[in-house]
Amino acid sequence: MNGLLDAAFGHPRGVLGRLGGAIMARANRQQERDAIELAALTRGEQVLVVGHGPGIGVELAAEAVSPGGHVVGVDPSDAMRAMATARCRRFNVELRAGGAERTGCPEGSVDVAISVNNVMLWDRGAGFAELRRVLKPGGRLVITVHRHVLDVEPDRLREEAEQAGFSTVRLTTRERRHNSPAVELVARR
Repeated sequence: MNGLLDAAFGHPRGVLGRLGGAIMARANRQQERDAIELAALTRGEQVLVVGHGPGIGVELAAEAVSPGGHVVGVDPSDAMRAMATARCRRFNVELRAGGAERTGCPEGSVDVAISVNNVMLWDRGAGFAELRRVLKPGGRLVITVHRHVLDVEPDRLREEAEQAGFSTVRLTTRERRHNSPAVELVARR
């Protein structure tokens, strides 16, 4: 990814990061909704949102698990955490620096882990292992990513999830009108 695109979308920072965040908030809104629907969130659940970007998914997750639930969002970008904090002020959310490989969540503490358009930035072996560690037994993992930014064949995601110990791994593709198809992975710990 070239320097300008990386500053806007890959590792958002500065003015370009804020611009990229605004674009992501608009362009990914439906994909964030789809991920929340796939996660089948219910009141009171504990949710981890990995690479939350401008916070659309954090906000939707918080709405779904309120009252009584809690959402933790991890993102390495200061710009994205600031945007998500502003968006989610009215909810019981915790936003902190981190990523799939380092969530800061205790073992077996999360009902659902969600990642939208972020998996291509992970060290996937470490990321899948960490998400399995923090999920409760039976916990759900939902990953969705634009096909055009995914750096491996979709079946490779399924293999990596299974290698990390996830079960009932389902991989689907969702056609979209204004973007490349979304690759969707849903699995259980």
